[in-house]
Amino acid sequence: MATKLLLPVLIATTLAAGASGLAAAAEQPRAFLGKAAPEQASADKVIVITDATRYVNVTGGQTVRFVVGDRSFTWCFQTGSAHLVPFDLQQIAPQGVLTRPIVAYVADNPLYQGA
Repeated sequence: MATKLLLPVLIATTLAAGASGLAAAAEQPRAFLGKAAPEQASADKVIVITDATRYVNVTGGQTVRFVVGDRSFTWCFQTGSAHLVPFDLQQIAPQGVLTRPIVAYVADNPLYQGA
């Protein structure tokens, strides 16, 4: 009987840990996540967000242009911190550009990784 309960308990624990990570990310100041870049800034990467997009992967040190339909915004992920907690991209998008949560995963800046 105990083994039948093990899988549901592990799944619930994993989901709760993921949810708490996003909740903790809400406490991060916006400046901690980087800064807005001018639309004309040259981007290292362009990410097109569609209805199917649930998450995006970026790397610290990148300037990324996000395209959402006919609107876009550019963000510079120049952060001084390693190991950023995943966060909702709506935190950095201009008002009204995103209409639903999209999780942003930021990999550590390779310049600050030890060899």
